[in-house]
Amino acid sequence: MMKKPLSPLGSFVARDTPVARIDARVKIVLLLALTVAVFATGASPVFALWAVLLAAAVRLARMDVAAHLRALKPVAFILAFTLLANAVALDGHGDIALWGGFGLDTAGALRGFLAIARIALLLGFSLVVSASSTPPQLADACVSLLSPLGRLGVPVSDVGLMLSLALRFIPIVSEEFFRVQLAQRSRGVDFSGGSILHRIRAWASVLTPLVVSLFRRADRLGESMCARCYAEGGQISVEMPPVPVRDRLVLVCGLAVCALIPALAWLL
Repeated sequence: MMKKPLSPLGSFVARDTPVARIDARVKIVLLLALTVAVFATGASPVFALWAVLLAAAVRLARMDVAAHLRALKPVAFILAFTLLANAVALDGHGDIALWGGFGLDTAGALRGFLAIARIALLLGFSLVVSASSTPPQLADACVSLLSPLGRLGVPVSDVGLMLSLALRFIPIVSEEFFRVQLAQRSRGVDFSGGSILHRIRAWASVLTPLVVSLFRRADRLGESMCARCYAEGGQISVEMPPVPVRDRLVLVCGLAVCALIPALAWLL
C-alpha cells in the first residue's frame, strides 16, 4: 500500500514554540540579514558557527529534522552537481590527475563544499521561518515591510495577495500530485522500473493531469475573485500591530550576530 508522502517542504507546523511566537516581520528581516551574512563569511573555522546557530534555531522551533532531511532528497542531486562542477578539472591543471586532462582540483572542491554549505544553511533557515509561520502571517509581514514602496506606486497589496495565493497552493499541489500518482499506480503504472523512456512516460501520466487540474483550480479561483468584485489595487490592507519589545530585542541581537560572525571570519 502506498503511504501518504510527507508534508510539503517548509509547510507550517502548528506548534507553540519560541520561534513561532516571534513576529513574522522580525523573522523575515533576520532571514534576509542571514542570507547576506552567510555569503559574506569566507572559508574559515568561524563558518561552523552558522551550523551551530541553525541547530539552535531548529531545536527552538521543534522541527522534525528527519522528515525534512527525507524531503530534501531532490535537492541532493543539485548539491552533488555543484560539488562536482567545482572539483573536477578538465584542463590538466588539477591537483590530483586521474586520466589524461581529467583530474580533481582541491581548491575547487573547497569552493564547491563552501557553496553547498551556504545553500544548505540558507535552506535550513528558510525552513525554520516557513515552518513556524502561517502563510497569512508571512504574506501580511511582507506587505507590511514593503508598504513604504506603496508611495512609489508599487501595488503592495497585490504583491501580498499573490504571495498568499502561492503559499496556499503549495500544499494543494502536493495533495493533488499524491492523488494523481495514487490513481496511476492503481492502474498498474510502474514509476521505478523499466528504461528511462518508460519512466518518462510514466511520470508524464502524472504531470499532465496535474497541470490540467491546477489550471482548472486557477480558473475557478479567478472566477471566484471576479464574483467578489476584486479589482487591481482594491484590496483592503490590514494594519498590523507594532512589533513587541521582546521581538525587537531578538531582532537587534540577531542583526548583531549577523554582523559579528562575518567580521570574525575576516579577522581570523
